[in-house]
Amino acid sequence: MASRRSLRPHTAGNVRENARRARERLLARQAELEKLSAPIHAAAEKLAKLDSAVSARAEAPLKKIERLEKARDRKIEKIRQEYAAKIAAVREELESDAEQMTPAEREQEEMLLREYADAIVAFSGKASAAELAPLLGVSVREAKKIIEQARADLGITGDSSDSAEPSDEDRPVSVAAS
Repeated sequence: MASRRSLRPHTAGNVRENARRARERLLARQAELEKLSAPIHAAAEKLAKLDSAVSARAEAPLKKIERLEKARDRKIEKIRQEYAAKIAAVREELESDAEQMTPAEREQEEMLLREYADAIVAFSGKASAAELAPLLGVSVREAKKIIEQARADLGITGDSSDSAEPSDEDRPVSVAAS
C-alpha cells in the first residue's frame, strides 16, 4: 500500500488530507501528553500548596514577633514620654523650690556665711593660705582668693593684723625673756 501511495500524484486534495491527518495525529498526541502529564501537574499543585502552607506557618511566628516588637516599641516610647514629663515637672519644682528660700532660711544662710568668713579670716591670721588649701581641698591660689573674699565680706581691708592679731595667750614664749 505504501508503494501505491507514493505513486499517487500530489494533488491539492491529498495535501489537504495529509495536513488534516497530521493535525489529528498532533492533537491526539497532545491529548495523550496532557493525559500523561495530569498526575505531574496534580502533584506539582499539591507540592505548591504544601510549600505555601509550610512557609505561612514559618512566617506566622515572624509576623507575631514583628507585631510584638512594634507593640513593645510603642509602649517604651509612651513610658519614655511619661517619664520625661514627670522629670520635667520635678525639675521645675526643684528650680522653683531652690530659688524660694524662706526668710528664716535666708537669715540662717547669712549668719552661717558670716560665721564661715569669720572662721576663714581667723584661720588665715594664724596660718598661711598654703595651710588652708588642703583643709578646703583647693589650690593655694584658690585659698588666697577665698581668704580675700572672706575679708571683703567682713569689711576687713588688706592684711590688717588688728583682728587677726594673736592674744597674749596665743603668743609664743621666747626663751630670752628669763
